[in-house]
Amino acid sequence: MSTKDFLLPDLGEGLTEGEVVSWLVAVGDVVEVDQYVAEIETAKAVVEVPSPFAGTIVTLHGEPGDEVAVGSPLITIDVGAGEGGSADTSPSAPVEDAVVAVTDEAGAGPGSGSDEGESGSVLVGYGTSGGKGSRRRRVGASDASSSGGAAPAAPQKVEREGRPMAKPPVRKLAKDLGVDLDYVAGSGEDGIITRADVEAAANGVTSQASGVLVTDDEGHTLPSAPPNTPIREEEDYAKRLAPAGEQPLVASSNGSIAPVAIPPAPEGAMAQERVKLSQLRKAVTAQMTRSRSQIPEAVTWVEADATPLWDFRAELNKSQSEVKVSPTAIIMRMAIAALRKFPTINASLDTAAEEMVLHRHVNLGFAAQTDRGLVVPVIKNAQDMNIIDLAKTLNEMADKARAGKLTPSDMSGGTFTISNYGAFGVDGGDMVINHPEAAILGTGRIADKPWVVDGELAVRKTITYSIAFDHRIIDGGEGAGFIRYLADMTENPTLLTAGL
Repeated sequence: MSTKDFLLPDLGEGLTEGEVVSWLVAVGDVVEVDQYVAEIETAKAVVEVPSPFAGTIVTLHGEPGDEVAVGSPLITIDVGAGEGGSADTSPSAPVEDAVVAVTDEAGAGPGSGSDEGESGSVLVGYGTSGGKGSRRRRVGASDASSSGGAAPAAPQKVEREGRPMAKPPVRKLAKDLGVDLDYVAGSGEDGIITRADVEAAANGVTSQASGVLVTDDEGHTLPSAPPNTPIREEEDYAKRLAPAGEQPLVASSNGSIAPVAIPPAPEGAMAQERVKLSQLRKAVTAQMTRSRSQIPEAVTWVEADATPLWDFRAELNKSQSEVKVSPTAIIMRMAIAALRKFPTINASLDTAAEEMVLHRHVNLGFAAQTDRGLVVPVIKNAQDMNIIDLAKTLNEMADKARAGKLTPSDMSGGTFTISNYGAFGVDGGDMVINHPEAAILGTGRIADKPWVVDGELAVRKTITYSIAFDHRIIDGGEGAGFIRYLADMTENPTLLTAGL
């Protein structure tokens, strides 16, 4: 029997694990190449995963609800001799705890062979091999030796048997940060290189075990943290204020947020219920924490007379039968017009390059509540759509979100987000910016309220808009100008350009 392990691929950009939702096959089933074998929930979506091999299912590694790390076996398949006996019958490389010893060079990892009967699907680690792409400058001895000025001892390769041992997510992190694992000493069990080791190298920390140095793209040695660095004053102060038995949520020296353990309930107290975080909830937790810790945001809001918008929508729905236009679709089109007038709202901050990136396209995200939790589908190139197009696309993507059929691509690449919390019957809210975007628009409910019209009190439909924006690149005047212009269009929809 010749078996192959199908290792769980990276189903998104930098995902580290997935949760088995359901198996679409059973032990003993015969599967074909690209046949779906499992539903895997990632931080972004529920994805049906195809098999890269043809053969008979030998083992399913896990039960529904179990988490599987990227790079760990998902299923084991008896591939036999394959059609024409051309299948690769050589034993797979040993895999222990999803730690793989593979080269970083293109074509030398899993799936680099050309065995017949294997998948043509482009799964990370299983796709067809291609030419080497461009890489970020990596850390190495030659880099450090070329740096100018005095520097600590030149970095030395860590002595070890074989190649550096690291989990696939750690290897990807090292590749993204330009860190050469040959120069990193592993602090994990049996010398395994951990995420913290890579981050320390990327941040210019000198390892006492290996003397690793990190250089920038111009070959300059980055500053190293002195050994035995004391706890920063604010960290120590936070610890003094923490309740007994708890640790405060404090940013570490590299900017990450340390986890906080909640102690069990005291004996005799009301029992606790603990609910395991889903992959989506973990992603939301990380994203919201990152946004709040990195973006100094400011918030402003305005109330507008929405009666003209309400009437405009009614006339629009009478004039066509393609789709029922919601107020949200009209607000989306008005927001696009406002973004054209205030382009810094549709921007991002590149802190590494110290540049503001102005997006000429509008990839419009909208918050959608589903049974899985809050997701943000993205309408790509929304600037090219009229109200009818936006209404159709909005309905289609909302249906996909509710059905759990959104792909990672459907939820990535956004440049600006709208959150319609008015759907929950509330007037306003304080939003969290969807990093790395620079702003988020909140829309409250449309409700009847007393309003002064031409000096007379009347009952009008009103709406409250609020905007949270990154104050590093967006000044108060721009944020206020954007939301005021949106309110003006709400009160006078004719300000919208023709062709809507």
